[in-house]
Amino acid sequence: MADLYAAITDDAVNRIINFLHARAPYLFNYVAPTVKPQLDDKGRFIGFVDNWLTCSPVAPNPPPGVPSYRRIPPFSLPGIAVKLPCSIQLVDVNIDFHPSDAVTLPVELAPPLAEQRFAIQAMVQFGLACVPPAAVQLPNMQFYAVDFPIQRLPVLPVDSLICFLVEVFATGHLLVDTSAGPPPLQQIKLAVDGLEIVDIAPSGLEQAVECYLVAMLKGAILPSLVLALQTIPINTLGLTSVTPTLTGGLPNNPAVEQNELRVWLDLAFA
Repeated sequence: MADLYAAITDDAVNRIINFLHARAPYLFNYVAPTVKPQLDDKGRFIGFVDNWLTCSPVAPNPPPGVPSYRRIPPFSLPGIAVKLPCSIQLVDVNIDFHPSDAVTLPVELAPPLAEQRFAIQAMVQFGLACVPPAAVQLPNMQFYAVDFPIQRLPVLPVDSLICFLVEVFATGHLLVDTSAGPPPLQQIKLAVDGLEIVDIAPSGLEQAVECYLVAMLKGAILPSLVLALQTIPINTLGLTSVTPTLTGGLPNNPAVEQNELRVWLDLAFA
C-alpha cells in the first residue's frame, strides 16, 4: 500500500516547458560557438572569444548562474582544416500522455499511441556554418584575418548561420534510474522509442538526420530532463526528514495514463 500518490497532467507539463524556455534556456538551446577577434583599447588583436550564434532569439537574462546555452562539440568534416560551429534549438515542444488527444502522430509511428507511452511534437531549428573557399585550400594558404592561420583556430569564425526548421514527432516511455546509496536515489527519465521527421527528401537524408537527432536526444537532452515527481509532493507538503521511494509491486509505477503521469510513493521517516 503506497503512502502517497502524486500526478501531473500533460497540460501542466507543457506549461512548465514554456516556463523553462525563459528560466532555463540551456535545456532548449545547444550551441557549438564560433569565435570572434578580441581587440585591446588600442585596437590591437589579442585573441579570440566565444561568439554564441543561434537562428532564433534566446530568452535574455535567465536567473543568475543559469546559462543561456549548452555547449556541444563543433562539426568536423574531412578535408576541412577547421571545425565548424552550429546550433540546435528546440523552438516549440508539446508533450502528450496516453491516450494522446493533443498530438496527431504520423503513420510512420504507428498510431494510435500505445498504452504507457507519451508523444512529443517539436519544432527543431538547425543552424550550420557555410564553409568558405579558404578553408579547403592548401594548408599554407589557409588564412583568416590579421594573417592568422585558419587551421590554428578552434572553430571557423563566421557572423551568421544557415538555418532550417524541421518538425519532429517522437514516442517514448518512462524509465527509473536508481543510483547507489545509501539511500538509493530514484530518478524518472524519458526514453525514446520512435522518431519521425516530417517531409525531408530524399529519404536517405531524412534517415540520417533522424539518426543524429535520436543520438542527440539520448546523449544530451533527455538525460537532463529528470522528472522530480518523487520530491515535488514531499516539498509541497512541507515534510522534512522524509525519503520517498517508488512503491514496488505495481503494474506501472510511474504510470502514463488518462493524460497524466502518476507515481505511488513509500515514505521513510528519519
